[in-house]
Amino acid sequence: MWSLNYRVLASALWLAATTKATSGGLSVHITVAEGLLQNRTDGHVLVLFAPAEVDPLDDTDVESSPDQFLGKNVYQFGGGDTVTVRDSDNVQPRTGVSGFPDASITGVTAGSYRVQAFLNVYETVTRSDGSTVSVRFPCGDGMEPVNGPGSLTTQAIDVEVSQGSETIELTFDSVTTVDDFEGSEIGGCSQGNYADTEMLKYVKIRSDVLSEFWNRDMYVGATVLLPSGYDASDAITRYPVIYHQDHWSGGSGAYGYSRDEEFKAAWDSGILPNTTDQPTPKLILVTFRHESPFYDDSYAVNTANIGPYGDAINDELIPYIDGRFNTIAQAYARIQDGGSTGGWESAANLVFRPDLFGACFSSYPDSLDFHHHQDIPLYTAKNAYTRDDGSKITSIREVVNGTLTDVVSVEQENHWELTFGTSSRSALQWDVWNAVFGVQGLNNYPLEPWDKVTGEIFPDAVEYWKAFDLTDYIISNWDSGQRNLGEALRGRMFVYVGSWDNYFLNEGVEAFRDRVSARGGPDWANVTVLEGEQHGGNYRRLDTWDYFQLVAGWIEDHSPKGKMPLSKEATAPSTRGNTWKEVIARGGHGAALARQAHPVIKKNGHGRTVEASVGRWDPGLALEAQWLVDGRPSGKPFKVQQGTSLDYMPCRKRPVELEVTGRKRGYVDETRKSNAVRL
Repeated sequence: MWSLNYRVLASALWLAATTKATSGGLSVHITVAEGLLQNRTDGHVLVLFAPAEVDPLDDTDVESSPDQFLGKNVYQFGGGDTVTVRDSDNVQPRTGVSGFPDASITGVTAGSYRVQAFLNVYETVTRSDGSTVSVRFPCGDGMEPVNGPGSLTTQAIDVEVSQGSETIELTFDSVTTVDDFEGSEIGGCSQGNYADTEMLKYVKIRSDVLSEFWNRDMYVGATVLLPSGYDASDAITRYPVIYHQDHWSGGSGAYGYSRDEEFKAAWDSGILPNTTDQPTPKLILVTFRHESPFYDDSYAVNTANIGPYGDAINDELIPYIDGRFNTIAQAYARIQDGGSTGGWESAANLVFRPDLFGACFSSYPDSLDFHHHQDIPLYTAKNAYTRDDGSKITSIREVVNGTLTDVVSVEQENHWELTFGTSSRSALQWDVWNAVFGVQGLNNYPLEPWDKVTGEIFPDAVEYWKAFDLTDYIISNWDSGQRNLGEALRGRMFVYVGSWDNYFLNEGVEAFRDRVSARGGPDWANVTVLEGEQHGGNYRRLDTWDYFQLVAGWIEDHSPKGKMPLSKEATAPSTRGNTWKEVIARGGHGAALARQAHPVIKKNGHGRTVEASVGRWDPGLALEAQWLVDGRPSGKPFKVQQGTSLDYMPCRKRPVELEVTGRKRGYVDETRKSNAVRL
């Protein structure tokens, strides 16, 4: 992570903090300094109220932050405009205020605060499938949710808030920049440009498939850690590769190479620690750099909202790496591993690409089975935040005095994310799951599985997630069609989790184990659940070098001359899944349009009444219907549900129509009218 510098564009500019009489309650007014924004922009404003004399950015974590967070979207914001954050804005679902830990600005009680505001500047693009979105494109920062490069900032000031009516006035007068990168690679700051060292080599390429989808230049990169004794001119000696999936790593190498002195010393020397002559395993370690507009990485698969990152990495970047370095470019010698997000990514890449990779060693992965999305029974629950008995569903738990203790609820974490961005644009965990696992909504953003405020689950939206439920995908392709995953993946998945995982990820792993074992037997996958272990550590909590020896042994055993070579059937091109054609057809903008329908009305019986459908809408829209007779409202508007069939008997023999209006957070209100029927 690069340190952030603040460039004050005009030293004469300063923000004022004043208390004024207002029409009621506390409000924050934010303007932008002249010349700071060259063009009007969409974006998202975040206002932080920290305790007096505390830097608002010191701690913005959901578990520990003392700040009050307030977020609000702005549209076509520019010079001369004012952003107003006040409680009355909560009634506007598209532009209203989101707050954490209190839902609105009324949660800022009387006291002393240090206040600062930030604006994430969005870029509006129309993607190749016709969807138009406004998002922030990261700049070698790992997609910081607040104060990333290009963000506008105000000064941090100390204010006193009383119980009366008052206004705090701030001015955006600075732009956050990032330190210059040392390398000379292509693509500007995207994915970072780093200077090679003796052992660490950096590559980055322009991705054709991503650039086509996003309709702008897009890049993917990798950090390559070479083994001791590597000789680029040696055309004979080739090395297997561990593709280590992780969060944004910047210029760091895999397994803490840049931070762990003992590991670095052993890797560089090629001699195991505490020995004089035992060599380290000869492997190339690769970590990917794929920060995306929705998170610090893309989840390394093809998704309708983030794009064909799976193809960009696997079909563009890996062949580039094979062409530049002395790798063994065969499936048995390509291993996927990682933990948490990287655990899911490593498992998904093997499951979707048995033709490309040999095995995965996945530690405490994100939910492998959506029957347990963390601790949410996603397929059966009515609410993501609250159980049927009224208790809150936990997102984060910790061990306190030897006992597992609930720390943060799913509701709290989702409300915290909402202050950083609406429509799944917070660049935080629950939102990126929406972007990866979900399809596009009619509003062009991820079709969210539940209402971000209330937690109400939308089963029809959840149904679209099944393509990324890895357990469901494996079982659905077990022995049907050409993928035949029951045999292709047998013995190739190694998964580890602790029974006390802090994010309940053990539940998804256990469901995966039970379901695949029921089909393929207990040895189909190697699943380890270590009692009492929490989130973190190497695979099965092994010492790093012991783990490398384990992987090297698997590679040797499954090589063409090994005891159990991978068969041609197991790595056949037909085993490939998650193809971009399938993903975009099922979840892109065209699919969103295709699932919509206007209300339809027809005569019923002897022509005295009419029967109408309310049409088809995205899940989660609240619908209100109105009968029209002769083009004018007849009766009062009334609420209707998706899939409802309506009957109506007009008093007069006149043309009858049905008008339905749909409303949803993040959507523009839309009214659709049926055909007309004359009785």
